[in-house]
Amino acid sequence: MAIERYGVNSYGPGKVRHAPIVRAGKWIFGTGLRATNALGLIDPGVSRDDRPLDPPPRAQREAEFIFRRLGRELAAAGVAPPSASVLVSGLLSPSAQMDVQVIATTQDSALAPKQIDVAGVSAPRESGYSPCTRVGDLVFVAGQLARDETGGIAPEARVPPGQLWKGTRIALETRYLVEKRLRPALQAAGSDPDLVLKAQVYLSHAEDLPAFWQVWSACCGGTLPPTLVVPVRHPAFGTEDATVEINVVAATANARSRIRDIECGIDLVAPGMIPARSLDGLLFVAGLMGIDSAGLVPDARVDRCLPFYQATARAQTADILGKARKIFAAAGSDLENVVRVLQFHSDLGDFYDTYTEWRSAVGDGGLPFSAVEVGKDLFVPGASLIVDLWGSVPGAA
Repeated sequence: MAIERYGVNSYGPGKVRHAPIVRAGKWIFGTGLRATNALGLIDPGVSRDDRPLDPPPRAQREAEFIFRRLGRELAAAGVAPPSASVLVSGLLSPSAQMDVQVIATTQDSALAPKQIDVAGVSAPRESGYSPCTRVGDLVFVAGQLARDETGGIAPEARVPPGQLWKGTRIALETRYLVEKRLRPALQAAGSDPDLVLKAQVYLSHAEDLPAFWQVWSACCGGTLPPTLVVPVRHPAFGTEDATVEINVVAATANARSRIRDIECGIDLVAPGMIPARSLDGLLFVAGLMGIDSAGLVPDARVDRCLPFYQATARAQTADILGKARKIFAAAGSDLENVVRVLQFHSDLGDFYDTYTEWRSAVGDGGLPFSAVEVGKDLFVPGASLIVDLWGSVPGAA
């Protein structure tokens, strides 16, 4: 399942090569899609600098531009486009307000997305998205919060007022989210938490990480699936009071025997986590950081007495790419088959340093990347980068 790139463009004097669309067999990945022109600048028809307040609202203009372009590029790749998008801040194009990621199937795949109705689990009516979708033997559960039918955080997910011994907020919220929203959605689609191939988790309080791991591991049967955890600023979610959001990709029970756990002895942010899982030619990788069992890797540590003699972001990226090579090799693939790169920076000013490491690793064919700026505390002192990877395994579909 060799990958194909579409719409590759070069941005800036550093000639950063971006591949917005990648096809891997019957799957299409759209990454880092923004309302920009060939120079990487916001399209004038979107910004309308001379009349910025003309209708429709700026956010609508931006979304419409992205999806028009997306339609053209997906058509070139042979796609009927089911999609999902998120709004983020701190983008590589400073005047952009949106960055969209998409997963779709090709028209010749015979895979039709099926919306799964789940009792008690719904999306806000105005959002327009499906909480749970099944495509073949893959189940996609959209980002879930610990909210009830009112749209607010459920009482069971809160520490009762005046109580100090009734649990912690992150533990209560995570447990409610999994048991009342994720598990029912997965089971309605023929899956279960122990079949999760990849989870993406956003925490609005970085200090909640240890308690989150405890609950998440227990909810997944004692084994941590490949999981990305990103700290974001509070408030960060559609429900203002929420502190955690989780979305997952899982396999159906029919595919259990085809799931392969990829073990390769690397250091991750959570001890005991499975580094990656593969299914039918797709590789789902845990969040990677430039860390070891003692903290930030030695090559990335900045000497406080000589602070200007180290490019720490570049050193962290080198370590992350070394780990990624081991994962991809253990799965029977290599970094040429990366289909999506999501980078979470504490400072986007580090992006070009990280890109130069990628270019050394995979060349100039075009990287399917998105990069955003998030909170300053990335769990490990000195860490400034978290990388989320998706990949393809040739010949394994």
